Amino acid sequence: MNRTVVVVLVLVAAGWAAAQASTDPSPLTLEQALALAPDASATVLSARADLDAAQRSEARVTADPASLRVDRVSAHNATVNAERALAAARAGDRVSVASAYFDAGQADTALSVAGLEVAIQQQTLKAEQARLDAGAATDLDVAKAQNNLHAAEATLAKATTDRALAFNTLASLVGRAVGATTGEVALPALEPLDSYLQRARQENAQLVAANGAAALAQAQLQAVDNDFSARSTVQQAQDTLADAQRHVDEVQRTLDLSVKGAYANAQASAAALINARAADATAQDDLTAAQARLDAGVISPLAFRSSQLTRLQASQALEVALHTAVLRLYTLEQVVAGS
Repeated sequence: MNRTVVVVLVLVAAGWAAAQASTDPSPLTLEQALALAPDASATVLSARADLDAAQRSEARVTADPASLRVDRVSAHNATVNAERALAAARAGDRVSVASAYFDAGQADTALSVAGLEVAIQQQTLKAEQARLDAGAATDLDVAKAQNNLHAAEATLAKATTDRALAFNTLASLVGRAVGATTGEVALPALEPLDSYLQRARQENAQLVAANGAAALAQAQLQAVDNDFSARSTVQQAQDTLADAQRHVDEVQRTLDLSVKGAYANAQASAAALINARAADATAQDDLTAAQARLDAGVISPLAFRSSQLTRLQASQALEVALHTAVLRLYTLEQVVAGS
């Protein structure tokens, strides 16, 4: 078979996806999607509004010479909590948008695989019919080939629908129409575990709120721990502070466990990505060898198409492994932020 024809066969499946997006906007990068998403996210917009309100309230309390220390601590806590809540909302939004972006890219790949499978089954049916005419196959062989083609066509139809749904979901999250994704995704570096634990202890929304509540309880105790207060009032303030401090300890223990678990998942996905890359390289080597054998007339065109399909499926598995690895890292950042 002519090499040009072979290349065309490899690209047949990609044409299915290209036809779907030919009139749509230019391909969207992951970075663009992540940049657009906050302005389309109700959660992020609400968190921004909450932060603005908290900052205005703190400014009023700070400017009031008659405000008490407890009031200033409370107002400052509200601002800090709103800041961390906004950061957590952004981290959660990033996971949602990246997941939708990857789903769209994988839907394109699935459509390509389904398109190539249909082409293979069409050629298989044609070959079985030729064998039947030559007396080398039975009606049952042809019927099986027809059934396989119908199944492949059904898979292609579902893949087409799934692609439309995936891109619609992505469009709703970024606030604009999306015709295609670029497929260019970089894997962020996995930092040492201690760096994530340290950042979580400083930045996590739940832990920051717990620490703020403890600081406010401390200020309230100091405000009543004098001869103007009844002993029961002081004891109640002491109990509130003790409860707040216990809550800080519990939140930190739970947070450490969550960060460690998310970190272990990120490590596992990174290892799986290495294996997927090795399998993809092997599939490429096998396809190269199949091309040489096809050119030498040692294998049939259908056998070569099977190698093409195996190569495309290995690429599909690599894509999924890469996306999973990136999402696990984003999820780790989400845990750190407290979303």
